[in-house]
Amino acid sequence: MITIAGPSAAGSSDPIGVLIFLAALGVGGVFIGGRLAFNVRGAVDSTLVRRRAVLEVRAQRTGDLRLSDTGSLGPFFFRFVGSVTMVAGVALLALSLILATA
Repeated sequence: MITIAGPSAAGSSDPIGVLIFLAALGVGGVFIGGRLAFNVRGAVDSTLVRRRAVLEVRAQRTGDLRLSDTGSLGPFFFRFVGSVTMVAGVALLALSLILATA
C-alpha cells in the first residue's frame, strides 16, 4: 500500500461549499415542508390524489385489488411530515448561519 504524506490543510480550509449545501437543503426543506404543512395551493390534496392513482395502477398491475382500498395515510400525515420537514429546514439554515459566522 502506498500512502502519500503531505501537509494537512485542515487549519486553513474554508468550508464554504458545505455551508452553501446546508443552506440550500434548508431553503428547500422550508419551502417544500411549508407547502405541505400549510396546504399551499392544495399540495396535500394533490399528493393524496397522486398517491391514490399510483396505488390503483399498482393494484391493476399486480392483480391485488386490496391495494387501492387503503386509506391509512390521510391529510394529517402529510401535514405532519411537512411541518417536521419545515422545522428541519429552519434548523439547517440556522446551523449554516452559525457556522458561517463562527
